[in-house]
Amino acid sequence: MRKGNNILVLIFLMLLFYRCASTVKITSVAERNKDGELLLKWEVSPEQDGNINIYSSQTDSPDSFVPIKTSKITDQVTIIDSKSPDIREFYILKTTSAYSGIITNRTIEMNNIKNFRDLGGYFTKYDNQMQWGMIFRSADLSSATLYDQERIRRLNIKTIIDFRTENSASKYPILIHPNIKRVSIPIIQMDSKALDDMMIDKNLTQSDAVRKVQDSYISIIENNKDAFAKMFEVLLDYDNYPIVISGSLGKDRVGIASFLILSAVGVPQNVIVSDYLLSQESINVQSIVKDVQSKPEYFQEAVTALFSVRPSYINYTIDYINQKYGSVDNYIEKELNLTTQNKNLLRKYLLYNQ
Repeated sequence: MRKGNNILVLIFLMLLFYRCASTVKITSVAERNKDGELLLKWEVSPEQDGNINIYSSQTDSPDSFVPIKTSKITDQVTIIDSKSPDIREFYILKTTSAYSGIITNRTIEMNNIKNFRDLGGYFTKYDNQMQWGMIFRSADLSSATLYDQERIRRLNIKTIIDFRTENSASKYPILIHPNIKRVSIPIIQMDSKALDDMMIDKNLTQSDAVRKVQDSYISIIENNKDAFAKMFEVLLDYDNYPIVISGSLGKDRVGIASFLILSAVGVPQNVIVSDYLLSQESINVQSIVKDVQSKPEYFQEAVTALFSVRPSYINYTIDYINQKYGSVDNYIEKELNLTTQNKNLLRKYLLYNQ
């Protein structure tokens, strides 16, 4: 059995890191449904009949995967009987001619912490996969319950990069294990007084709110270059991993930081935008703004625009960077001082088989 596993590992590694050489491709994702069941979904292209074999492991080490299930390719989804929602499992899918990348659930369920998810698993333009469990992104960690703190400990997180201002951080401290260090990199995303004024402005419209968010993103890009450069300095020290980047809602400052990190390792723009939009699933405007439902509909739409994520926000930012700096790569290299050498080092840390 061990010999068979070694052969599986060898074939898996060859196909995982040279997927572009194969004409068959498996696109896959793991997610939980409303009943908490773990679903594996896949598409095989070109379309074909036959079986797809599912392998499982509690780590992402290739030599630890064992077969657990076989389904029909045309089913495109299967329910996995996972051992426990608290135990993170990894999966590989295999047909007769192709392997998927390593799959696991991106969203980490917490009691109080919102928008906590893994930045791993994405493929770069060159078909290398980002390692799972190296960088996480999250909303405010100060509300963590004991259960949440234990989950963070089980993820082996060593470093928290906190983008909140010192005022917010002192008012809402993060309770963390003594072995986890907090690196404060304050980023002001929108003037608090301006935000307060908008929230009491009876004439606030959705278009006003959209422009304010877009302007705030440009402000983040232009006024926090030193902060993002410091973030990359933390990311370039391997002893800091695994790392979680955290803000208030985990959608704006964290969203832009995630965009810069994914861009630096070569993840395609459309994938980065999709990751950014995942924050929408965890944002409940009614829980953020009291009595919003009692306001006029146009005001509700404006508030929703302020506290949501939209393609127009991140795309506006990308277009701005491209127009002013020539490309996102130029911005990262010249404005944030992430040299080609350091970019390669970052890829070595964050991509499988680098």
